[in-house]
Amino acid sequence: MGNLYIGLIHYPVLNQRGEVATAALTGLDLHDIARAAKTYGVERYFVVTPVPAQQGIAARIRRYWLETKAGHNRGEALELVEIVGSYEASLRSIERREGERPLVIGTSARRLDRPQIGYEALRRQLESSPQPVYILFGTGWGLAKPLLERLDYLLPPLLGPGEWNHLSVRAAAAIILDRLRGK
Repeated sequence: MGNLYIGLIHYPVLNQRGEVATAALTGLDLHDIARAAKTYGVERYFVVTPVPAQQGIAARIRRYWLETKAGHNRGEALELVEIVGSYEASLRSIERREGERPLVIGTSARRLDRPQIGYEALRRQLESSPQPVYILFGTGWGLAKPLLERLDYLLPPLLGPGEWNHLSVRAAAAIILDRLRGK
């Protein structure tokens, strides 16, 4: 079984005008995705932002729950968090831990013209191959083209019965992790 890593990407992402931008970090995403990551056996959860002030906020939140609330379930979950300044830094961290490059998978709420892998196929890959898998979740209006071009595959969007499709990234991460690792 390969180890599973996830990254919450704040740059490069799109803003609502379709421009490459840096999205703001939210404490809810930090907490809730960490809790889902812990529940579904994620090895490491990378919070990727090049903004030093946002890195500081994430570090303070993490430190608060690790030091002040020792033994609390949020603290246990936030142990998985690694705060880095770039996608490349997160990839190097995985490669150092694993000794190989992970299979890099992106997510999007939109249908994009990129090579895709289905949820069942990726679940089988995780269960049968020792190769690590790194799933990227975009903030803002999704992952920007420079990062999309570096993916091995893209997961299909999560779709409801209607046209409206704008889940929070923390809800999407929980659903995707359940599809890949849930019993």
